[in-house]
Amino acid sequence: MGKGDKKHKRRRQQARQQLRAQPPGKRKDAPQRATQPRTGQAVRPTPERMARGKWTQPQGMGKDNIAVTDMAADMVARLFLDGSITKGQEQAARTWQEIRARYEAELPDIAGYKSCIDGSVPGFDDGDGDPQVIEEYRAMERRLSLPQRRAILCVCWQDAPPPSMDVLRGALDVISNA
Repeated sequence: MGKGDKKHKRRRQQARQQLRAQPPGKRKDAPQRATQPRTGQAVRPTPERMARGKWTQPQGMGKDNIAVTDMAADMVARLFLDGSITKGQEQAARTWQEIRARYEAELPDIAGYKSCIDGSVPGFDDGDGDPQVIEEYRAMERRLSLPQRRAILCVCWQDAPPPSMDVLRGALDVISNA
């Protein structure tokens, strides 16, 4: 009955062999796999998902094989499609998102306190990152007021509605003019 008992081990092996011998559809523990679409067949979103976005509609023959795209995938796109911001302001928001993503990638990945004895454990980054990327983001940040920074972060980074549309438009204008 202890660790050396081979009776339990043999029972587990027999149970595994019996499961393998059963057809895949009959197994109780077999994971349910989603059916894969045939080659050349587009996967459509559910009707509930279709109701929550603005989608491209395929035209012409074979339109069932053309994928649809959500044109309002994030808050910036929704504001642009609603006419709340202009094309130039939308492009300024995309520029801000790119610069912010590069800036975040330059920040060190430090997961709290780590031991200084074991050098293989991460936790210390002696590099300063790319100074050009960091300066580019900070220069853009300096041109914005605090409410404008807050509005940009809400819309472009957190995908949330802006606290004030006027403040957001002003921030996007500042970025597009820079």
